[in-house]
Amino acid sequence: WAVASLQDSQFTKKMVDLYTVSLGCVSGFHLLFGLGNIFKFPPYDPANFLVSGKPGTGATEIEKLLEFVFGLWYTGSITGVLLAFFYGSSDCLRGSLVCPLFYHATVSIAALIFFDKYKICNKKKASGTVVGLFHALMA
Repeated sequence: WAVASLQDSQFTKKMVDLYTVSLGCVSGFHLLFGLGNIFKFPPYDPANFLVSGKPGTGATEIEKLLEFVFGLWYTGSITGVLLAFFYGSSDCLRGSLVCPLFYHATVSIAALIFFDKYKICNKKKASGTVVGLFHALMA
């Protein structure tokens, strides 16, 4: 019985579940998108958004501000989640997930309702609907 329990315990530790895969995908995307905006590597692409009706270039002051906001928000919001995952309890992890959950849920609603109406997204790259559905999936 002790051997079977030990083997089951070891198997459970090695098993990858949907939760871990989902957390890995959300964390990876947050880090990649956040650092990409800060250091200007893909998936960073200022042409994803429209500035005065034209694809962005990353040259205007408002675009530079948005790059910092995106970069700092995405890396900052996932940092607490990663710290809770590796060093905290399951209660800490659940609490830390509120921040990205709230962001993704509210951005998905905003994107679905307003992004196309206000011409925020470059439809040649992605529509507000695509952005909204992606964020809903991440939530």
